[in-house]
Amino acid sequence: MSQRGIAVLILLVGFVVSVGGSGFLLTLLREDLHFQCSFLQMGAGDPGSFFCADGISYIGVAVSANGAHVVILLIALGIAMASPDTAGMQSRLMAFCSILPVAMFSWLTWDGTQHRPVDQAPDVNYWLEPLLPVTGVLCVAVVVILAAGILTPPRLRMAGCLLAMALLVVAVFVQLGSLSAVALALGALAAAMVLETRLPTEVDSPSSTPYG
Repeated sequence: MSQRGIAVLILLVGFVVSVGGSGFLLTLLREDLHFQCSFLQMGAGDPGSFFCADGISYIGVAVSANGAHVVILLIALGIAMASPDTAGMQSRLMAFCSILPVAMFSWLTWDGTQHRPVDQAPDVNYWLEPLLPVTGVLCVAVVVILAAGILTPPRLRMAGCLLAMALLVVAVFVQLGSLSAVALALGALAAAMVLETRLPTEVDSPSSTPYG
């Protein structure tokens, strides 16, 4: 199998794992961020508790998240099937594509805490505890990906991708709800590394044509 075929296979595997991990994302939204939940107090002395919708009410969220991941997958597949015009450009674009699911996860989880009515949101930041640590790890991973993308030597780009992949794995251990986004991002980074091997280790300069 060619490197291009391997890259496509890796992307598809990452997407399958992403869809399978979307349940952890819904658990994060429901149990930790209390998305689509109501806060009720039974009396003056009752500290109150959240009552959340059943699982069917979260189908729309799952469809939206996975739909966005389908779009990202199609973009990545388009990059993998394209013919690189510049040495390293294809792998760079694929690595940058890995940022998209991370950005989607960050936006979705932040947005999930912003639309709760005031009477359903006690004076507690429900985003801070479950998401601040994993957001920090993901931000570092994104910085590494961007830094690797502007490096010229292919070996340094490969090292940057490996470091970013390690950080993404750490993010899953910090917050299991990030698995859906991380799986797709890991697939894109792994595909970028495979596509990098299609290129020579050094960019050949155009040969000069003798005159006369």
